[in-house]
Amino acid sequence: MKKIYIIEDEKDISNLYKLLFEREGMEVESIVTSGKVALEEIENLKEKLSDIVFIIDNRIPEKSGLEVAQRLIEISPALKNQIIFATADDTISKDQVEDLGIPYFLRKPFSLEELLSTIDNIENG
Repeated sequence: MKKIYIIEDEKDISNLYKLLFEREGMEVESIVTSGKVALEEIENLKEKLSDIVFIIDNRIPEKSGLEVAQRLIEISPALKNQIIFATADDTISKDQVEDLGIPYFLRKPFSLEELLSTIDNIENG
């Protein structure tokens, strides 16, 4: 079971994720509200990144979700299969996310079932 790393600046959404994941018996590694902090933490977690599923919103302060995703993929190209891009940002298209090689894109609002099913797909390859 992979740990969940949430990059989301809306407290209500990140709290909902946390409750959902804990109810499902998943461990939340971290909840980060800014792209800059996410990038700093990612550098410190380099050894553990393969054990983490990242849920990334694009509209976050300081650095965009896309910038954070690009950095993860630079560190290890395989991580692209552990990123769920979850955003309401209309300026980001599914194609842009797929161009980075990230197969998982959820447009907010999405159902919690969709999110859990996506995580299931990641864990079961």
